[in-house]
Order: sequence, then C-alpha cells, then structure tokens
Amino acid sequence: MTLQSRIQRASSYQSVATDSRVLAADPYELVAVLFEELRDTLNLMIESARRGDDARIFRYRAKALAILGGLDESLNFDAAGDLAQTLHIIYAEAAKRIQMEGRESCVERVESAREMIHEIEKAWTAIAPFH
Repeated sequence: MTLQSRIQRASSYQSVATDSRVLAADPYELVAVLFEELRDTLNLMIESARRGDDARIFRYRAKALAILGGLDESLNFDAAGDLAQTLHIIYAEAAKRIQMEGRESCVERVESAREMIHEIEKAWTAIAPFH
C-alpha cells in the first residue's frame, strides 16, 4: 500500500467518524464540531501555505469559508442580540483574512484568523452543557 493510499484511507476513516458524530449530535455539539473542523482546516491551510501548495491552500480556504458561513448562519440574532452581532463581525473578519491573496503573508493572516476563532471555541467549550 502506497503512502498516498494510506493517507486517503485515514482521511476516509476520519470523515466517517466525523459524519457519525454529526448524525448523533445535538445543536450544541454540532457547533462544537464546526469549530473543530474549522480549526483543523485552518491548520492544514497554514501547513499548505508554508509548503507553497497553492492547490491545497485554495481547497482548504473554500472549506474554511464554508464552515464560517455555517457558523454565521447558525447565529440567532433575536435570542442572542449583541453577542450574535459581535460573533457575526468576528466571523466576517476571519473570512476576510482567509480570503486575502498573496502567499507572503498568508500564514500570518490565517494564524490571526485561527486565533480569533480559537477564543470563541474556548468560550463555547467552557459553556458546554453536561451530557
């Protein structure tokens, strides 16, 4: 078995595990999964930028933007008011940093977006309901 086929197989297993987790998740857990997936995707985007792998940068950028869009769409402005508005602004700023072109500063921009999102993820984890 080649290294590439091992990587693809591992990726398939990870995808199945994530899919299974999503199917069994409550709304809180779904958002937690989105944060984890976003963090992992931003890490992969940073690694790809450091290697100069433009094709993977674009693929991970598209995935990260889709996840940010999902997080933004899940905001309940009626119930959360100012908090939802603040999160909307943060998600928009993170998306802006991720979308900017130019490999020279790609790593720094994506790292800053990852740090912004990581702070929200930590807060989300801190309010975890007991299951």
